Amino acid sequence: MKLRAGWKAAERKIEPSIPLEQAKTILKEAGFIEHIANPEHAIFKRAGTQATLKGEKCSLEVTLAKTETGLFLQARYDTFALFDTGDLDKFADDLLAKFKA
Repeated sequence: MKLRAGWKAAERKIEPSIPLEQAKTILKEAGFIEHIANPEHAIFKRAGTQATLKGEKCSLEVTLAKTETGLFLQARYDTFALFDTGDLDKFADDLLAKFKA
């Protein structure tokens, strides 16, 4: 476990990828609520426990954006994180697998 205070984010390029609308459906099925929607990108949020030692229980925010060759994904804790347990990177990798064409 690494000590890292702040707003940690995991970023992934998804090339090739599924269409943005299909990716939105996958996030909704995973318990995310669409917070901001535009034709080229969307921001989703999922509620969690504010005080936790396990990353999978934290509130999460996922941003999806179209690129010329696929999608760009950014996942971050939607709260200030003191510790990096590696959960966020694992979560981003799991989503990456679901969004590949």
